[in-house]
Amino acid sequence: MEEQVTEVKKRPQLLSILCVLTFISTGLGIFTSLLTPMISDYLVEFITSMPGYEQNLTEEGLIMLKAGWGYYLVSLVLISLSLFGAIKMWKLKRIGFHFYTIANLLLFCLPSIFLGMDFNLIGLVLPGLFIGLYAIHLKQMN
Repeated sequence: MEEQVTEVKKRPQLLSILCVLTFISTGLGIFTSLLTPMISDYLVEFITSMPGYEQNLTEEGLIMLKAGWGYYLVSLVLISLSLFGAIKMWKLKRIGFHFYTIANLLLFCLPSIFLGMDFNLIGLVLPGLFIGLYAIHLKQMN
């Protein structure tokens, strides 16, 4: 009787590190998406009551704080899709890369689409770096 030997793929260390960093950032993002709409009025009142608040908070920052539940619910869904993608990549599933990439590109575009803000290309550096580093590991994923 022959025994079937199944080869267990080992997750590359860099992929593990990327996933852990994504788990942390998406956890913070989910928390922020749920908390910000609840306390935004208090934050705006507190910040605007501080001396020299105009230097501490940009107009875009105020727009983001006042974006409301609709914006933050869409953000929550996209962050959750990003987390789902990272979980799949942790399990070496290629589909996770696609979920992660689409969710992060939409998150980058969300302030422009939803709030009419200008694209901030500097804000694309970190997601672009992560997408690129995840893409390096596609050959190890099913």
